[in-house]
Amino acid sequence: MNLMYLAQSGLSSAQSALNVVGNNLSNAMTPGYSRQSIMLGEAGGKATGIGFFGYGVQINGVQRAYDGFINNQVRGAAGEYQALAGRYEQLSQIDNMLGDDTVNLSVSMNNIFSAVEKMSSDPVNQAARQETLSQLRATAYQYQSSSKSLNGLEKNTNTQITQSVDDINASAEQLAKLNQQISKIHAQTGTVPLDLLDHRDRMLDTLNGQIGVRVIENPTTGCVDVTMANGLPLVNGDRAWSLEAAPSPENPNKIVVSYVDASGNALALDEQKVTTGKLGGLFKFRNQDLEDARNQLNMLALQMANRFNEVNEAGYDLQGNPGGPLFTFGEPQALVNGNNAGDATLAVSYSDISRVQAQDYIITFKGPEKSDWQVSRRDGSEVPTTTGPDGELMFEGMAFKPQGTPRPNDSFMLNPVAGVADNLSVAISDGSQIAASSSADADEESNNENIKKLIAIKDEALLGKATLTEAYASLVSSVGSAMTALKANATTSAKALEAVRYQQQAVSGVDINEEYINLQMFSQYYQANAQVLQTATTLFDTILSIR
Repeated sequence: MNLMYLAQSGLSSAQSALNVVGNNLSNAMTPGYSRQSIMLGEAGGKATGIGFFGYGVQINGVQRAYDGFINNQVRGAAGEYQALAGRYEQLSQIDNMLGDDTVNLSVSMNNIFSAVEKMSSDPVNQAARQETLSQLRATAYQYQSSSKSLNGLEKNTNTQITQSVDDINASAEQLAKLNQQISKIHAQTGTVPLDLLDHRDRMLDTLNGQIGVRVIENPTTGCVDVTMANGLPLVNGDRAWSLEAAPSPENPNKIVVSYVDASGNALALDEQKVTTGKLGGLFKFRNQDLEDARNQLNMLALQMANRFNEVNEAGYDLQGNPGGPLFTFGEPQALVNGNNAGDATLAVSYSDISRVQAQDYIITFKGPEKSDWQVSRRDGSEVPTTTGPDGELMFEGMAFKPQGTPRPNDSFMLNPVAGVADNLSVAISDGSQIAASSSADADEESNNENIKKLIAIKDEALLGKATLTEAYASLVSSVGSAMTALKANATTSAKALEAVRYQQQAVSGVDINEEYINLQMFSQYYQANAQVLQTATTLFDTILSIR
């Protein structure tokens, strides 16, 4: 009878092994599937006076090919790559906009100077004046168009940030539910469900692709705890924490992300410390690439418009009237923090445009016990202020006066160049208003002294040591350099990710050739045990036939 039991255990083990091999072959192309292998062991035996006789084979379980260390390496490489890829996708749109050789600001500004040079040779020629006016309008439109493209890109980035937060929350919730299911099955059976572990790893990859995470796995139960890079938990057992995307109190045009703690309090994330995953790439693009490009564009528009206005206002038009501004661009606006307790606003104006800096300032009311107002940069450094003749506070080319009643710690955000390109327009309606002459005598029709000064703007260093065209070239170059570096980093990151994924597949991937060999081997194993069973049956029949 023992021979029959041996055969039965062998047949059962062979059948189970064939099931495992068949499952591997069926899922060879399933994304995220980890190869499984059956674990066979001796079923024990009995020692007798003539030796030890085994009881056959037993199934000790089904093992999943898995290496947690390699999986963590894959997640780390994937998080870095997703950050670079997300940033590259957005930055390429700015590069495409600025890199157009036929329609760009450099061409438009050069067209202005070409038209002004024609007008200089015949200041009374109405056609030449209208052509100059048309080029001024075309340049203003080009600034507006470029600014609108950047604004649209900001809205698109905000939308993607919101979607990324939704995806993070959904993945965290799903992981918490998987933890609950895995823990329940382990408690009931003492084993872990391999399909749920594969599903768990796929969800971890999805979550990590959005925001880089750290994973702590319980090797016994298969449950995972997940934290962000800053240590704040996203998943702990069957509980998930969430993120929240909402308009910034400082700037309603900017979506900020907060972590919602156990008490329901929203804690704003430090965006500089979120460096991996798609969300990290979007933060980097918006806070660095997009902000730098927009600041340079607005500064270029401000300094160009201001200098053209100064020169035109110093001359006289075709009727002998004093020249007026050629461009309008509005006054800067200070944004009221949505958390302010008071009703104060700030009336802001330019005091010296040549000293204006393209950066964010935080203006805070410190209360009557301290210095009333404090101006600081984004990096926290304080900006000295002086008091103007009308009591206004002045700093770095700007002036402001409070309106209403502020409360202590009320704050305002000010970027002196924000919206300049978006609001740039031509102030004159007729070419005769261009102040070509340096004389108020309208009879001096050929006087072109002031128009020469307009032409000279082309070679003036208006932005540091750079001319207008040089400053625009610097903007294009800075974006192009960032694109080149980003592309190189993304290529390197992609190769690193490919290498660790290859290692991962070497451990957990299904090799069809290997499984085919296993299929043949376990088929022969099954047939051999069937032969043992047939032998045992023959022997049993022989015994029964003895009389």
